[in-house]
Amino acid sequence: AATAEFAAHGYRGASLAAIGARAGVTKGGVYFHFAGKEELFFAVLDHWRDRRRRSLQVQSAGAAGAVAALRGFLTGYLRFHFREPAATHLLRVLATELRGGFTARLREDERQELRWLRANLRELLVLGVRDGTLGVEDAASSAFVLAAVVRGALEQWQSSPDDVETHCDEGQLAAQLVARFATGAASE
Repeated sequence: AATAEFAAHGYRGASLAAIGARAGVTKGGVYFHFAGKEELFFAVLDHWRDRRRRSLQVQSAGAAGAVAALRGFLTGYLRFHFREPAATHLLRVLATELRGGFTARLREDERQELRWLRANLRELLVLGVRDGTLGVEDAASSAFVLAAVVRGALEQWQSSPDDVETHCDEGQLAAQLVARFATGAASE
């Protein structure tokens, strides 16, 4: 209920009374479990973040190499967000409406989210350099670029889905992104 309300109305537009109504409880019932709207918003973010992170555990490179692991990670990340648009919208609310937010926790939460994504990408890029399937001079910079492209693609998809839907096949998009770094037989 809180995911739907925050996704539909943003943080400022959502109310605990409306969330309670969606959940079939009173506003007091919401307050019984959460001290306020901010705590509930973080609980919702944590729920979706945990679901996504559990589904995206970085796998070992295996016989197919790190290029396949990177492609799989990016495909999974994009798939999660394309299939869970309300959860994806929460990231947009966090990054836009609450960016200059009223608490350090809100700002730090967005930083941690981006750090997690870049760290996973960097780890996979480093593995690819080691196994020879990826050609990267600076894994941290390349992870930054990949994270920016992925988050930008999600932002475009959220803002104007009709304009970009043809470009938002998660497997094809991930393959295009990884192809920029793949070397030799890995790129075939």
